[in-house]
Amino acid sequence: MQLQKGLKAIWNLKGDFNLIDIGYDYFIVKFACIEDYKYIFTQGPWLIGDSYLTIRKWIPNFVPSKEPIRILIAWIKIPRISVEYPNKEFLDKIGEKVGKVRGIDKTTVIVERGQFTKLSVEIDLAKPLLSKFRMNGRIWRIQYEGLRMVCFNCGKVGHKEESCPLNENGSHNELAQEM
Repeated sequence: MQLQKGLKAIWNLKGDFNLIDIGYDYFIVKFACIEDYKYIFTQGPWLIGDSYLTIRKWIPNFVPSKEPIRILIAWIKIPRISVEYPNKEFLDKIGEKVGKVRGIDKTTVIVERGQFTKLSVEIDLAKPLLSKFRMNGRIWRIQYEGLRMVCFNCGKVGHKEESCPLNENGSHNELAQEM
């Protein structure tokens, strides 16, 4: 199976795993090693090509046809944030504007790279995505890695700004928040 080969390559696990297709783009993964299981949940988010792999713990009585994917853990980047800002409290404050912060990129934490700040954030796909925020009199853009179908007119996933239904009504949603 192609997916299993791809996962094996990016996860680099200690033990083996089985992948069970349960339909509707859902899979169950059975790990041979508990350390691998913990690793998958604490590292990531996981990208296969340009697509995110959404991982969650099993829910009893789960019915794939009745459960649309609503939560996604994704990487966000904030380009050109001044190096004096990237401390944990500040980054958590920024990340919480987008969703629940799950992690901070290692190079961001040790201020090894100054071109952008990178955070792992849990995003609720049913809510509009934030495209920018205002801080210290300046507007800072937010980039979502691997999310190709994001509309920053209405903030929804599934279409681009050019084909947004709100464009027909003349509405425009700025989706910026003040810090």
